[in-house]
Amino acid sequence: MKQCPACRTTYTDDTLSYCLADGNTLMDLGEQPTVVHQASGGGMRVDVPQSMQQPVRYVQPTSGGGMKAFLIIGGVLAMVVLAVVGAAAIMYFNRDSVSGITNAQTQTPQKSVSPTPDPTEKLRDQIANLEKQIADQKKGSANANIPLKMPETSTMQTTARANSPGDGFLALRSLPSAQIGERIAKIPHGATVSIGACGPVITPVKRSGRWCQANYNGMSGWVFDAYLTY
Repeated sequence: MKQCPACRTTYTDDTLSYCLADGNTLMDLGEQPTVVHQASGGGMRVDVPQSMQQPVRYVQPTSGGGMKAFLIIGGVLAMVVLAVVGAAAIMYFNRDSVSGITNAQTQTPQKSVSPTPDPTEKLRDQIANLEKQIADQKKGSANANIPLKMPETSTMQTTARANSPGDGFLALRSLPSAQIGERIAKIPHGATVSIGACGPVITPVKRSGRWCQANYNGMSGWVFDAYLTY
């Protein structure tokens, strides 16, 4: 399509090059050059083709947009921080709970340990049984024919001195009895003797005391510790 720049006559025949009314060169509407008209008063008027005219858009600034964006970002950051703190707290308390459960599960139950019997107490009971057997033999009871069971030899030794100034010696006997036990040796008054386990205290006698395992000069037997000084 073409148009006369002077009379504004539009021609649809693209083969025409000049206006049929005034002979001016036709203008292709695709180009639409700017046409300058001489005004009657000496001024100049510029016609701008419609294809070059573009409406001017007025963009109204949004009031408070920066503050809203700041508040939104701040809120998001606060939520992130709270989430991280909450997750850390959950992990911390769960760790303590799991640690407590693990310690409770892995703790080895303590085995009940039976108290170790006191060897001295054991020997004292054996000596007491032996003395009872000897007493039964004296009485001629039914248990008199039962062989005497000698107690174990004590490994714990205590040093003492014979204290028998009246007789001048302390008898070392084969059994814990002055009537049945044979005299093995005479321990001089003031001599040193090794004493082992002792039986219970015997009363009433002239002097209360205990029959104890004894060792003197390589000989083992029994002495009555009422005549010993520890």
